[in-house]
Amino acid sequence: MMKKQFPSFMLVLIVLSMLLSACSTSPNPGDPTATPEPFFPATAEATSVAILPINPTPTPNLNNPNPVRITEIEYFQEDSQLIVMAKLFNTLDDAILRDVQLEVLALDALGNRIAMERSSFRYLFPTETTALVQNFDLISGIEITNVEVRVIDGLIDRSLKYKQALTVSEATAFPLEEGWNVSGWLKNSDPYTYTQVVLNAIAYNAAGQIVGGGREVYDFVPEKDEFGFTIPITSLPEQIVERVDVSPWITSYSASLPGGNWWNSIEKVEWNFAVDRYNQITGGAILKNVTDQTLVETYAILTVSDENNRVCYANHAYYDVILPKETVSYAVFPSQLPEDCLASNVDLVIVPGEFANFPVEYNPLVVSQAAFVDEENVSLSVVNNLNSSISQARVYVVIRNPDGRIVGGGFHNTEDIRSASATSVLIPVAYLGDQNELSIFAFASLPADVHFGQ
Repeated sequence: MMKKQFPSFMLVLIVLSMLLSACSTSPNPGDPTATPEPFFPATAEATSVAILPINPTPTPNLNNPNPVRITEIEYFQEDSQLIVMAKLFNTLDDAILRDVQLEVLALDALGNRIAMERSSFRYLFPTETTALVQNFDLISGIEITNVEVRVIDGLIDRSLKYKQALTVSEATAFPLEEGWNVSGWLKNSDPYTYTQVVLNAIAYNAAGQIVGGGREVYDFVPEKDEFGFTIPITSLPEQIVERVDVSPWITSYSASLPGGNWWNSIEKVEWNFAVDRYNQITGGAILKNVTDQTLVETYAILTVSDENNRVCYANHAYYDVILPKETVSYAVFPSQLPEDCLASNVDLVIVPGEFANFPVEYNPLVVSQAAFVDEENVSLSVVNNLNSSISQARVYVVIRNPDGRIVGGGFHNTEDIRSASATSVLIPVAYLGDQNELSIFAFASLPADVHFGQ
């Protein structure tokens, strides 16, 4: 008996059906090692040097849409100062855009390129909108009639499983005599301390129009923590800021520092900050280097907030040099708080500096004769015990009440102090309480960029 045979085309159909069935039921895990695709296809290399026009126009790309969409753009010019503000949107809902490269151009009436700045940021998350603010210092007399924000490069990454770690909350605008300040909280959810983080702030009026912008760089954003920020805003005159959008950028200059014992290099022995009768923030801290090495550029982050969690004041400052096992004083310059922001909470974060070599192994400076000379100033003398002149010193004043609690302070830099000599310094201070009942404690430190013998 002859066996029945399937026609060959039937065998092909069965095989294809099995393959399609397997593809439809198997999950697609993706390739975590896959190289992200670029925004735009690579272009052929030029074989000769092209002569570019003053403002070259990019080659039109009609087939590959840019995954970054510009949703808003505005600029203001006041004399030689130009500020450009824009909003950038990731149109993809399944990919992180990495290493986004930007060009911001300022053009005159003839279309000539007057100024250009390139910048970049590390991540734009799926369907996320971020703000861009760019400032230019122009030659006096030049008028800008148009600006361009070009997205020139970047990578589309569909395999990276990472979420936005930096978030902003309670962004609030406070009026100044000229312009506005924007303050708020910046939170870092990652177990890494990021360096060189940029905050871009765009201000809107009640009608939703852009009326100002500002940009600040924060050298350290501590891991698993939050702190206050303040950004000065350049705004149109006679405009009231009703809303602000603030976007944090991890930039190409940023580094990520893993946590570790280095956080324990500095001890906050004591600290307190107060508000005086003129609504000025004042106060200070006693810090100790618990290591046997010199710490350079310790970073102090002070945040003052009200009962509604609005940031009234934020200060970020370096303490240049703390020698091995040295105990030092730290204070802030008296600063006015917004009238409608009543301080109720204070937070101080100390980011220890790096271990580094320093020209001297001990502090040769001694402070004496500290005394109030009027309501707002303390006079004192700084002695240089080094057999070499010192280009400058930084003097901190901490003021205590009868209970020993820190209730005021201030600081100032000296001029050149010759070898085995002294110089007088007048320190602006603010404090809480009766001057006759207060005690003054002063400390002089050496700045990181100090020069000896000049």
